Amino acid sequence: TELIVYLKLAIMAMPKQGAKDPTEYRIPRNFKLLEELENSEKGKYTDAKKWGEGCNWINLGLDGQDATFTHWNATIIPHQGGHIGDRIYTLKITAGTGYPDDCPEFRFVQQVALNCVSGQGVVNFNKMNGFNWHAERCLFEALLAIRKELEPSSVAQACGRISPDKCY
Repeated sequence: TELIVYLKLAIMAMPKQGAKDPTEYRIPRNFKLLEELENSEKGKYTDAKKWGEGCNWINLGLDGQDATFTHWNATIIPHQGGHIGDRIYTLKITAGTGYPDDCPEFRFVQQVALNCVSGQGVVNFNKMNGFNWHAERCLFEALLAIRKELEPSSVAQACGRISPDKCY
């Protein structure tokens, strides 16, 4: 952990790649994703005071031993009871080489009835209410926003009508 902090401070002293303003800095992709993994593994995303109650219903981790930090898995347990039942949704996340400037791809494995999800299961953040991707966001924040999209009763009813084993 001390090494990560030291490396982050060292990197912050470097100019941002492609930045027009030499005073702009950014944390490199792998450092940001390593921090995301560390926060997830050490339970730092379970602080309901910081993240809200939804944080306890989301899980995030690397897909296998991906040393490039590109492929991630996540699970979202939507608001239980009512129309949606006892479902658990799995998502595959791809953080490409342009991350964090470029939005990662979030893809549902199980079929859902959300306006912000394409026919292939890909989440379109531009169609979400109150969430826009930018470089300071993290994967976990995006998962919280996706879970919030599942909350309305009309969405829960529509998702509840889809067979739990139906996948994209």
